[in-house]
Amino acid sequence: MEQKNINYIVLAFVFLIIGAVLIVQIAENTNEKTSKTVVYDETYDLSALGCVNETEGGTINGTNDADCNLTVTYAPTGWELYDANSCPLTNVVVNNGSTAVANLVEGTDYNAFLDVGLIQMLNTTDTDEAFYNTTVIDYAYCGDEYLNSSWGRTILSLVSGFIALAMLGISLWLFYNVFASVGILKR
Repeated sequence: MEQKNINYIVLAFVFLIIGAVLIVQIAENTNEKTSKTVVYDETYDLSALGCVNETEGGTINGTNDADCNLTVTYAPTGWELYDANSCPLTNVVVNNGSTAVANLVEGTDYNAFLDVGLIQMLNTTDTDEAFYNTTVIDYAYCGDEYLNSSWGRTILSLVSGFIALAMLGISLWLFYNVFASVGILKR
């Protein structure tokens, strides 16, 4: 086999290896920019926050009481609030962390103001202090480097695919030249 063919084969494998390494890194970086960050089990103690009215048998204070308004740690701020493509919380699940009550019901047990990251606890049987003193909240929020433009996320997601196709195309072209020069394929 002549030197030119050996060089093509080595170069083709180098392109395949570099392409595989680059695709993994590009895909990870793209995922960070196009996916919201998920928070699991952010916990609030309603008794410690002064949300529980001990004189009325441990009921949650009325809906107008600011002590029962829980602002999540990663509430939207800055561009997440005011940009034309604002970024409210998503996938919010509020749980009773003290009993077997799985998910509390929005509008019944709590009100959610997702654009500002506020959960307002309501006085219901599922939120009564006799059963309830810990709130556990799961949600997804936009990180600082989140790409808030939907078309931008789509284009960025396509980049790794196009790079993979380019690397594969270059490698196939190099292999084709080798196969054609040794007579396996005819030009």
